[in-house]
Amino acid sequence: MKYFIFIPFIFLLNSVHPKSHVEEVYKWKKVEFESLPQPEDSYVGPYKYYAPENSDVMGMGYHPASGLMIVILGRLRPGSPATIAAFCANEYKFGSSPKFWAFPNFEIQALRASDFDQRAGRSKKKHKETINYQHYVQYAPSKPIYPIPNWPTYETATKSPSTGSNFRIISAYQVEIDYKCNRAYFVDVGHLNYFLRGFINIQKPSILVYDLPEDGCKTRNFQLIRRVEMPDSVAARNPFGIVYITLDKQSSDCDDLYLYINNFDTYTIVYDYKRDDFWHFTGHPSFEPVVAESFYVYEDALYSQVVEGLMSYALGYADANGDRTAYYITGASTAQYEVSTKILKDKSKAPMNYEEDDFRIMGYRGCFSQAGKMAVDYTYGVVFYAERQSNRIRCWNMKKLLNPDNIGVVFDSFFVQYPFSLFIDPEGYLWFNNSRLPILAFTNMTLDLNTINNRFFRVKISDAIRGTVCEND
Repeated sequence: MKYFIFIPFIFLLNSVHPKSHVEEVYKWKKVEFESLPQPEDSYVGPYKYYAPENSDVMGMGYHPASGLMIVILGRLRPGSPATIAAFCANEYKFGSSPKFWAFPNFEIQALRASDFDQRAGRSKKKHKETINYQHYVQYAPSKPIYPIPNWPTYETATKSPSTGSNFRIISAYQVEIDYKCNRAYFVDVGHLNYFLRGFINIQKPSILVYDLPEDGCKTRNFQLIRRVEMPDSVAARNPFGIVYITLDKQSSDCDDLYLYINNFDTYTIVYDYKRDDFWHFTGHPSFEPVVAESFYVYEDALYSQVVEGLMSYALGYADANGDRTAYYITGASTAQYEVSTKILKDKSKAPMNYEEDDFRIMGYRGCFSQAGKMAVDYTYGVVFYAERQSNRIRCWNMKKLLNPDNIGVVFDSFFVQYPFSLFIDPEGYLWFNNSRLPILAFTNMTLDLNTINNRFFRVKISDAIRGTVCEND
C-alpha cells in the first residue's frame, strides 16, 4: 500500500507575489471564536468540542453593505463548533487574524452526543478508520476501499417557515451572496463526512437563505428567509458532493431566480426558487471526471487522486429572452463546457431528456488547469478560475476562443494552494483564498498551528487583468 508523503516548505511571502496589487487581507494560524458556549476542552460524544488543528477555512463571502465577512468551516474532522461563521471586516486591519462568531448563532449549529450514537434511531453508517474515500483516494488506487453508503430515503421536499423551525445546520462548504437583494445562500449537506472516521447522516440536505441587513454586524441578527429540504430524487445519491451554488436571477423580483447546484458526483441540481420546485440533470459524458487528469500534487509533496465531476458554473450575458450561456467545468479535467440556461430551466428536459449536443465542449484551458470555482465579471467580460493544481488564479475573456493561449495568469503563488473560494464583490474586487482541505481529507495529519494555514486575498478586477490576454483588444 502506498502512503502519502508530506514535506513542509517555507517561503517568504513577498518572494512569490508577482503582482504587488494583490492584497493579502486576512490570515490565520488557527481558527478562533468569540465567546464559545462550551469550554474549549469539552467533548461532544467521543470528539473534542473545539479542535483548531482540525479546522480549515474553506469558503468565504463578503457583503460590503453590512461589512460582514462570512466564512465556511467544512466539518471534515471533529472539533468545529460551527460550520458557518462570520466577523465584521471593519473591526480588523489588513493582515490581522479575525476571531469568528457563529452565523446566525452557535445554538443552531451545535452537534449533539446523540449524533454519534449508533443506537440513536437515525439512519447512520460509520466505516472503519481509513484515509481513503471513493472520491478522495490515495495515489494510484486499484479500487475504492469502501463504497458510498446507502443514504437514507427522504420524503418529498419541504419548506420550513422563517421562524420556529426544528432543524440544525450540520455542515456547509460554500456561501453565495445576492448583493442586490442582500441575501446569503447556503447548502447544508445535512451530514458529517469525517474522512478518517466515516459518515454520519443527521438530517436531510437543505438550501438555507438568510437576510443580510445593513446593521447586521452591529445586531448580529439575521432572519431566515427560507429553508427548503432537498427531495431524495436530487440529493440523496451523495450529498457530500454538493458544494457550489450559482444564482441565475430572472428579474428584479428577489424571488424570481434559479439556483444551479452542482454535485461533483456527476449531476446538476436545479431549484426554481419562485415555484419551489427541484429537478436535476445527469448522464451526459461531460459531467464525468477524467481519471487521467484526476491526480493532484499539493504543496509539492502530497499526492492524491481527486475524482470529481461537475464543480461550478459561470454565467455569460443574458440574451433578449433572459437566457445565458452557462460555462461549466469538472474537478478532474482541464476541459471547459457550455450549455444554455434555457435547457437547465426546462424541467421537461430533466433528467436525461435533452439532446446530447445541448451540453457541448468548448475547448481546453491547458496543462495543470484543473479548477473548482469560477467567477464572472460583466464589466470586462472575463471569467476567472481558482486552479487547484497550478496554484494560480487565471482568467479568460469571453470574447475570445477558449484555448491555452487565451488563458491569462492573474496570480501565481505557492500560498494559493488548493483555492476553494472565488467571488467578485460589488466594489469590483476579486476575492480568493487558500485551503488546507488536502491535509485534513487525504491524510491522518493535523494542521500545524505554528504556521499560517489560511489566507484571504483580493485584487481589483482592472488590476487583475492588466497586461494579460484577458484585456479587451
